[in-house]
Amino acid sequence: MIGGYVQDVNKPNAHNLSACNSLCIYYIILLAGRYFRCKKRDYTMTFMRTNVKYIVTYGAMAAILVIFCALEPPEPLTSVGMRAVGVFLATVVGWIFFGTGYVSMLCVALFALLGVMTPTEAFSSSWGSWLVIFMISCFGMSEGLRITGFSRRFAIWFVSRRFCRSRPWLLVTMFLLGCTLMGAVMSLTVTAIVFMAIAEPMLEGLGYKKGDRFSAMVMMGIAWAATASSAMTPIGHALNVLIVNWVEADFGITMSFAKFMLVGIPLGLLVFGLILLVFRFVLRPDVKEFGAMTARYIEQESAKLGPVKSEEKWAIGIFLAVVFLWIFPSIFSRILPGMSLYIKNMGYAVPAIIGATMMCVLRVKGRAILSFRDWMVNGVEWTTISLCAAIMALSAAISSENTGIQLFLTKIFQPIIDGAPFVVVLMVTLVWTVLQTNVMSNTVSGSLVYRIMAPALGTAGLINPAAFAFVVGAVANYAFILPSATTSTALVVGSGWVRVGFMAKYGLLMVIPVVLLFTFVGYPYAMMIFSG
Repeated sequence: MIGGYVQDVNKPNAHNLSACNSLCIYYIILLAGRYFRCKKRDYTMTFMRTNVKYIVTYGAMAAILVIFCALEPPEPLTSVGMRAVGVFLATVVGWIFFGTGYVSMLCVALFALLGVMTPTEAFSSSWGSWLVIFMISCFGMSEGLRITGFSRRFAIWFVSRRFCRSRPWLLVTMFLLGCTLMGAVMSLTVTAIVFMAIAEPMLEGLGYKKGDRFSAMVMMGIAWAATASSAMTPIGHALNVLIVNWVEADFGITMSFAKFMLVGIPLGLLVFGLILLVFRFVLRPDVKEFGAMTARYIEQESAKLGPVKSEEKWAIGIFLAVVFLWIFPSIFSRILPGMSLYIKNMGYAVPAIIGATMMCVLRVKGRAILSFRDWMVNGVEWTTISLCAAIMALSAAISSENTGIQLFLTKIFQPIIDGAPFVVVLMVTLVWTVLQTNVMSNTVSGSLVYRIMAPALGTAGLINPAAFAFVVGAVANYAFILPSATTSTALVVGSGWVRVGFMAKYGLLMVIPVVLLFTFVGYPYAMMIFSG
């Protein structure tokens, strides 16, 4: 019984036609709204000229939905599964052409509209998930660290070490290492903005121009380091948290935050090392001018920061306390089993909520460390949150027995998997992931590959599910090639310091070493950690 009617999942029913009619009416109203907002004399021609992208894309989305509602489902797909696939494909088209914001909201609504889920199921599996609250709270703590000035102090600290003076490559290494470590626990967007705010005036002061080889390397390095760090921890990174949740739901395996970081941090640092090797021995910019003047600039910036403020101490103290609660059950389960069980049962969202709200509660010199308005307006990346919610709903639909999607995918890929060595299957999967993630959202790319390959490989008993999920999620974060791939690459290209062709040229060079690293080092290492 779904939405007040009895549904036969094995064949199209009357609701399919009703749903198609509803969709047609919805898109007619949507297009009509855009038409009547056009107020020039030749309404029809102006509308066609200025809205052709919208007409074609919305039309394609509507056509996909209508076709998949009307088609007879191939076994073992059900009619519900056909509608779910239609929603997914229409959503992907919307994500590509319109971004992941309102399209993700529409995705959840379409599941309810087409009877794939009841409205209650659609919202509880998406916006009602603990992951949404967890991400909102992590963004709040991240904003607290930024607004108090700790994030900038952290970045400056790495490049103000005495051993970096007169050593340009060491200075670049420390600068990008700071970016990598900050990105491990903060949004990559915030991380890129913080480090670009330091690098840009420094490069201009040293006489570098936009497009210069060295300045392009530094700015591209910020984007790549922030991106590479995304796979190191689940803190503030939607895809990693989704992977943790799916592995437990699909295979009954708990990927604790402590084990995730034990795998993610060393591998993230190895990827960072690969980036430095490409910069040093392939890109090879002239670094002669990057020396004493840089050291003087950094000293001036350090002096501007002054001593550590009370609000910074409170903010970092709260953040570290929350991280400690996340890893406590993994470390102290044998020493303090009762307390470990209690903290584990709280989950990851409760400590995060407490940490973010404590930053709002505590006041220093009459002011809250973090205002609720700053948290919600400046801190939370709502596009990421809506994308995360939509993917949770898609995941619920794909994994539902009513749709038959997992059985269908397993039926398609099982013969391929059985007929090829596992190392080849893994390598091809990772190449697919890393190339795909450069033309669509990292979260979408990783989710898509996991949902297609994990059931088939898991059924065949060929994988350690946690290790496979980790490497797919990690590689999906490595969007080094195009500015459309992720916000950090978009920011540096948009700033004018890095040309698209420059980034694409060296980003493509990163594909092979990254795939080899995660095939022959990452997967075996993750399998060793997650097997215990």
